[in-house]
Parts: sequence; C-alpha cells; structure tokens
Amino acid sequence: MSKYKLAAFDMDGTFLDSRKEIRPSTADACKRASDAGKILAIDTGRAVSELTLYPFGEMGIRYGACTCGTVIYDFEQGLVLAKKVIPAEFVPILAEASAKEDLMLQVMVNGISYVEAADVANMPHFQMAVYQPLYEATTSLVDDVRAFAIEHAHEYHATPEGRLRTQERLAHLPLDFTYAEETSFEVTPQGVSKGTGLVDLCSILGIPIEEAIGVGDAFNDVPMLKMAGLGVAMGNSNEAALKAADVVVGDNDHDGIAEVIDRYLMG
Repeated sequence: MSKYKLAAFDMDGTFLDSRKEIRPSTADACKRASDAGKILAIDTGRAVSELTLYPFGEMGIRYGACTCGTVIYDFEQGLVLAKKVIPAEFVPILAEASAKEDLMLQVMVNGISYVEAADVANMPHFQMAVYQPLYEATTSLVDDVRAFAIEHAHEYHATPEGRLRTQERLAHLPLDFTYAEETSFEVTPQGVSKGTGLVDLCSILGIPIEEAIGVGDAFNDVPMLKMAGLGVAMGNSNEAALKAADVVVGDNDHDGIAEVIDRYLMG
C-alpha cells in the first residue's frame, strides 16, 4: 500500500477534461480510493460556489482548498474550516487598478463568486467562453462588482499584455500574484497559494504534508506541486508545472487522474 494518505487535484486542465467534464475513469478511481480509506480533495482557484455542480460526494471527495488556498472547505458539512483574506486597506487600490484595463473583475467573498452581469454576457471577449455556462449557473451577478471587492479578487483581462500592466501597477503591494488560463491574474494575501492551501488542509486533518499528493497543470499549481510530498503534473501541463513536478502522468483527456490514483495514491 502506498504511503500517501491524501491526493489534492486542481480542477481545470486536471480533474476536468478539455470539455470541462469529469471522465468516468476519474469518478471510478476516486470512488475506489475513498472506499480504501484515502482522502481526496480539490485544490483550485475556483470559489466554493463554482464547485456546486459537481457530484463530489458520490466520488468520495470531501474537502477543498478553494480560491487559491484562501478557503479550506468541507463539502460534506457545508462548512468553511479556515480562511485567509486580503487586508482591507489594499482593496481600494485593487479596485482602482482593475478599472484601468479592459477586464472582467471577479470577487470571491466567503466562498461566493461575484461578477458583473454584463461581463458574464461578454465572457468570450475575455477569452473565457468555455466557462460562460458555469458562471451563469453558479456566480452571483451584481451591477457594480467593485463594491464587492472586499476580500479576494480574480481579474480576467482581454489580453495578456493588460494582465502584465495590472501586475506592474500592483507590484508594490505586499500581496501574491499568479497567472491562470490565458489572461487571468489572481490576487491573494501574501504567502497564500494553492500550496499553502494544501498544507493548511493537511494540518487540519493531521496528515504530514509528506504523505500528500498534489496534482496540477498550470502556473498557479506550481506551489502545490513543490510543497506536496509528491507533485504530479498532467501530460497537458505547461512548462512551469512540468519543471515543478516530481512525476508526469497522462493528460486530462486520457485518464491521467486515474493513473495518479492507481499508481501513486493506491500503490
């Protein structure tokens, strides 16, 4: 039996295939692992509210490190186990900087995602068309999202160049920044990432980080891949994730998650 007790999966590009669906092999492998007493978790940049459409309970997935490690959540109990927030004094600066670019501002507060209705209707412009049905079904639509910019914000720019300009405007603040998708710019409290989210979850559950597997494919997964006892990159990963990982498995369209579970978590 493998020494690993827990496996945490990024969602997009990892746990979900390119159609944003859970492969049958993934669901079956998760159920086998859960029945064997292994702990399964999601480690994602998504807010809790964006995960409500997925049957995690049926697969034995109980926990989530959500919103890039800022919210540790128990799906079974519907309970926030821990959270970290951006200092309030930085929020007006973030809101002002976001108003200077052509972008969709997404604010995440206590696991709930807030977006302006007009931006959701225009998501193809922000290179996020594949997520439009998800946002229409799970986000809270508001008229002025900057009024909700209290604790955490994601920004989806129209271009990568705009994302870089926003980062330059905010570089003086004691916050952490990372990239996701084609134009996404994620802002978290300093020292908080998907990696610290995994560490926090393991601490809550009393599991040594050395006995945890982290699985991902993108820039914002790199801290998780480095901090986990075993960092696993999907076959479709970008170069940064491949370099950070200890091992590489099949891609998200060819049963990579089942490979992680059967080869490394179950042993």
